[in-house]
This record gives sequence, C-alpha cells and structure tokens, in this order.
Amino acid sequence: MVREMNAAAQDPRVQRTKQQLRQALVTLLKTETPKTISIQTVTKLAGITRGTFYLHYDDKQDFMQATIQDLIDDFYQKVTFSQTTKPTCDQVNLQALFEYVEQKQQTFKVFHQNEATLAFKDRLTQEMRQLLQAYIEVQFKEASQADQIEMSITADYLAGASLVLVFKWIEDGLVYSPRYMAKILYQLVQMPNVHFDLAQFFIETQESID
Repeated sequence: MVREMNAAAQDPRVQRTKQQLRQALVTLLKTETPKTISIQTVTKLAGITRGTFYLHYDDKQDFMQATIQDLIDDFYQKVTFSQTTKPTCDQVNLQALFEYVEQKQQTFKVFHQNEATLAFKDRLTQEMRQLLQAYIEVQFKEASQADQIEMSITADYLAGASLVLVFKWIEDGLVYSPRYMAKILYQLVQMPNVHFDLAQFFIETQESID
C-alpha cells in the first residue's frame, strides 16, 4: 500500500494507534501464532476499529511485515552512530544494542519464536550485514580484491555471530547485564592477525570513543 506521507506518519495520533496495534500483536504472539491471529482479535485488543486499521495497513500480512520493519528501523537508529572524524560511516554501539534489546525483550522474544513465519532474525541480520558492507566500502575502499572478498565473508560472519549471541542472551533470560554482554561480544569479535580491522565496526560502549 502507499504509506502515509511523512507529516501524517509522524502525527502523534497515528503513532499512538500503531503503538497500540503493535503491542496487541506482541501480546497475542505470546499464546498464538501469526497464522491464527486475526485482524479482529488485534483491533479488539488494541481498542482500535477495523476501519482505522485499514487506514494504515492493507491486510494482516502487511501489518506484520510493517511492524517488524518498524522495529528493525528503530533498533538500528538507536544503536548506530557516526563518528565525526573523516571518513564517516555508521558503526554499532554494543552497549546501546543490548540495552535496546533488554528494553524490548518481549517483542524480540515473540518475534524470534515465530522466526519461520516472520523471518525477524533473518531480516535483522541482513540489515547488520548491509551496515557492515557500507563500513567496508568507506574504510577499506583501497583494499585489494582478495582482501575485499575476505572482508565480505568476515562481514557475513560478524553479522550472524553477533546476533546469535543476542538471541541466546534472550533465550537464557537476560541473566547478564547489557554492559557485560557488550564487553563479551566486543572481545569475541576481535580478529587478530588479519590485514584489516573490520571488528572496529563495533564499539563496546560510547565511553570508549569519548
């Protein structure tokens, strides 16, 4: 469907409506599957009319996909930053990443439990991979073709491995603090004895660059 214009999309009433619908979806996914959830049950729990629902979404599939994409967009907006030094490119703040997941843990958990249908983890990983590739293109544009190939493979590994640890943390009940998890992941992604330092795409915490 044609999405709302930017001004309309930023309308607090629109944002509130979408938030109510998203929260209803998360609540329902705790006990149901995407297949069994209906628009009627979502709108009823959210306290929203079906007519209002269709102002924003074409159907249930459109709603679920848009909800996932909204979360992914918000996630990367909150956990990435660009340093002021040249050349600039987005990097990931690991402490901010784990803090965000802690805050949204129920949403991450139910989306992950329905990975076969929603492909949430897969889409989150693809986005991380794209950010890493953009980092490579800025920071290592003079690298040889052989190194470019090696970096591309390394980017696949870092994107996947970092998010595997995130979801394992969720499955284990977030028993460790975001600060501790950021420290552990930062140590794990360090890769000695390579010609390029792609692991510097990640920072452990904002304090490490202040």
